[in-house]
Amino acid sequence: MPHLKNKLIRNALKASKTVKEEDGVKIEASEEEEQTVVKVTYLQEKIPSFHQQKNSVPKTIKASNLSQAKKTANSAKNIVKNFARAMVNFAISRLALPYIESKLIEFKLDLKSFQKYLIERRENMDGISSLRSLLLIIEDDDEQTAAIKTLFRYTSEIFVKFFSVNWIFNSKLGDKLVHVKSRFKILRRIRNPEYFTYFKL
Repeated sequence: MPHLKNKLIRNALKASKTVKEEDGVKIEASEEEEQTVVKVTYLQEKIPSFHQQKNSVPKTIKASNLSQAKKTANSAKNIVKNFARAMVNFAISRLALPYIESKLIEFKLDLKSFQKYLIERRENMDGISSLRSLLLIIEDDDEQTAAIKTLFRYTSEIFVKFFSVNWIFNSKLGDKLVHVKSRFKILRRIRNPEYFTYFKL
């Protein structure tokens, strides 16, 4: 490094006024009354300031964090929607019949009425609110609606515990591993739908 500096200064002194630019350094030399003045200037366009470097980093990180958070939120919503539709499909399928036959008698429910109620709401299963409304019994619900919701909670619990892994790995779902890991969170919310107000991965 000292060798390069000396070489640059010697080249600058060859003329009365010489300007040299190399590696972002500007050297001006002039002779005045047996004194040599060497001026070294760092070129602004070649060496960015500390302020420019400092400001460029957080913007990139911040944008990356926002896109990651948005992606995670969309994934959580899709997982709830996928489970909701799968639970409804299971409840109205033949697979559920051995589990609900005795419950239909207990709740004095007709199988067709139970299936019709779920089919009418299947297409609107798009997130937490729609699934929660199908699981949570409210004051305005009549006796039949309350019985249907209770039975749906029962079939949903059976599906998540015994059938969901098979459904996940034999479907066209993306993020299969994330769906498997989410099973127990979904199960807790089925058992306590009053607390089903959010879902995080």
